[in-house]
Amino acid sequence: MPPKPVTKGGPAPLLKDYPPGTIGLNQWTADTKKWRDLNKASATTSANTVDSVVEVENIEPDTATKSGIRTDWTSFTDGTFNLQEGGAEVQGTPYVTAIVPKYNPKDPTPVVILPSADGKGFQVIAREELLEQVITGIKRDPNSMTVWKRQLQNYYRSQNAFATSLRGGPVTDKDTEFIYALRRALDNIGADNFNFGVENVKANELRSDNFWNVNSWIQARLTVPGTTRQGATDSSLTKRADAIADFMREVQIQVGDPKLVNNVDALAEAYWQKIKKVEENRSRTSVSYTDPITGNTEYTGKSYQMPSAQLLQEWRVEFITKGAIDKEKVISTGIRDVKPIDLQDAGGEIGDNYTKLKGYANSYGVRLTDEQLKTKAAEASLPGGSIEEQQKTIQLASRALYKSLAPFIEGGLKVGDIASQFMKAKTSELELSDGEVDIFDPDVQSALSGDKLPGSLDYLMQVRSDPRYRFTKKANEGAAGFLDMLLKMWGKVG
Repeated sequence: MPPKPVTKGGPAPLLKDYPPGTIGLNQWTADTKKWRDLNKASATTSANTVDSVVEVENIEPDTATKSGIRTDWTSFTDGTFNLQEGGAEVQGTPYVTAIVPKYNPKDPTPVVILPSADGKGFQVIAREELLEQVITGIKRDPNSMTVWKRQLQNYYRSQNAFATSLRGGPVTDKDTEFIYALRRALDNIGADNFNFGVENVKANELRSDNFWNVNSWIQARLTVPGTTRQGATDSSLTKRADAIADFMREVQIQVGDPKLVNNVDALAEAYWQKIKKVEENRSRTSVSYTDPITGNTEYTGKSYQMPSAQLLQEWRVEFITKGAIDKEKVISTGIRDVKPIDLQDAGGEIGDNYTKLKGYANSYGVRLTDEQLKTKAAEASLPGGSIEEQQKTIQLASRALYKSLAPFIEGGLKVGDIASQFMKAKTSELELSDGEVDIFDPDVQSALSGDKLPGSLDYLMQVRSDPRYRFTKKANEGAAGFLDMLLKMWGKVG
């Protein structure tokens, strides 16, 4: 059966429709390129329907012009944009860098070049900013996320990483493997559009209607068989820009405000240096792989074994919470010195966990230092960790601390539920203001931590031994009544 004609809006060419061998492969390759060129602008046809997520007019304006649309086409040839090849030996993805003043006025940062709506200009957006926009724009339903993940399948670190991400369901902002794949995809879009821009300028065709936008590129991905590999990983060396971006993203998630992290830039650099050192020291494996289309073995290269996504996140959280030391010199204390109230107000995960755990510990009569609470809050944010697990450890500590109350705690009562009666009695007896007596008050603690709970009279007698009781209205009225009784007894009054 001969292949179907390539048309705008028509189906993408399928390799199975072409004759076997080199001639058929070359014809399929040419037709695929032709189909992509015809369908780039509208991207209305695809094997899968992808929700619209990033429209050009919604992208934050670039600093070059007020509207965000640029027409300085010489940027493609004068060194304004630089194509970084990424390194074929370690399977790197090409990407484009440029100076983005609001991100870093001195050092280039990864960017993505996108077409304008009319195809007469282009836009430049920092890759990490576009990454956030795309993630925010994807619908949080299983079908949408499955389509996105399958379209980006070949951009994951490995098939195992893809399978793990797919099983994770409609989760995006914490799916580190999906973020890795999407970042590589955005790199690819930027590199493709840069090359198109260079070709257009050389041909004196100052246009961008043949550029990819995010939607057209995602929709045009062709599902091809995965590469067959033998005894190797298919990971690439982490780029510095990616490591820094991941770290700052973790800071935003965990802390909410980078200003609360001591010397955050140096800390991000230390994180990158650790990744680099570990990756370079890990064993390198020779790789021979088979091309899924031709069936030929293409070349033998090298691959570096990378730390797992879970380990990388553990490193990031550890750096953020504990800081870093370089050659016995402290370069950052992380959030160790930050005031808990500031951490709570910032609204990051660690601050939220801190608030929840502090309240939970108080309700179970367990006194934890700020440092202990920060540690537990951070551990709850780690992969595999949870706030429930940390609460469980607090409850176990409470049962060990208040042995006589253990059966009640196991039954669902909080120590605070029992303590409230003792707190209320002392507040009333000493005529104190609400809130002056808490669960850690010495009399309350004495009542709770004994072999058994004291009776109400025994507890009140203990409370009345407090010197403040002598100044209460009740004590003065009692003393006056006792004196009056004595005087009457001796005939002095009445």
